[in-house]
Amino acid sequence: MNGPQRGMALVIVLMIMAIMTAMVVEFASATYTANASLYNWRDLQSLSLAARSGINLTIKEASDNYERYSYTYPGTVSVPVPNVLENFEGNVMVKVEDENAKFNLNSLVLPNGTLNNAAYESFKRLLVQLELDEQIADKIADWINRNRKMGPGILEVSAKNAYMSSVDELWLIADSKACEKLVPFVTVYGVRAVYANIININTASAPVLMALDDTMTSVLAERVVNYRSVEPFQKISDIVKVAGFEGPLGQSLMGKIAVKASNYRITSEASQDRLKRIIECIVENNGEGFTVRYWQET
Repeated sequence: MNGPQRGMALVIVLMIMAIMTAMVVEFASATYTANASLYNWRDLQSLSLAARSGINLTIKEASDNYERYSYTYPGTVSVPVPNVLENFEGNVMVKVEDENAKFNLNSLVLPNGTLNNAAYESFKRLLVQLELDEQIADKIADWINRNRKMGPGILEVSAKNAYMSSVDELWLIADSKACEKLVPFVTVYGVRAVYANIININTASAPVLMALDDTMTSVLAERVVNYRSVEPFQKISDIVKVAGFEGPLGQSLMGKIAVKASNYRITSEASQDRLKRIIECIVENNGEGFTVRYWQET
């Protein structure tokens, strides 16, 4: 074999070795990726079980407290939940929020399809407090029932013609900036009824409290917040103990307020190393125990 032939053979051998090396590296990489994915899937399943256990333990605790206390306070509680699973070395953090501290969007329309004028005016006051367009109230009412007599052209998309199932539907009705500003103050879950216009005065924020009545000022709302921080309202009539609510205002709130929640948003976050699993659910207590109304896992 002459020199050029030997050189060509060497080049071919080197090319074959390079290809084989690349194949070995690719195979090893694929094997590593597959194993890593398998381990991640296994760990995520463990995190999912841990997050679910956090939800179940929280519901059990909430059920016990529901029977023990005549009121709900405070509006938000975040606590770690230890020992959710045997041999689980991660962390589980659970947050519980009172959904009835917020304005119920579904209360804008009564079951017979007519506008709930009291709730409508209340929601417009909330929109004013948040410096948002009052026409959002009309758009939401049209979304729930477009057949009501309100005027043409209010809603630009096809109406749902049913009560809202999630506040996420707001993004189909209003612009994103308005939605982001509004979401912390609204819900689609009512006290004992989907269309109920009742607010928990033990947990509602000042803007929501001010929306209850057109004579409710920021000073009066702040008095409610300060009063409950010392002594939570144990019954609805306790509102008259707050200065300024002894007369007509206190009476006007009867039928609009509660001191105990029926709906809770529970968020359970399980984490270990750099992996995380989050479960968010809404549970309702109608007096006969808790029922899951909404469930999302990410």
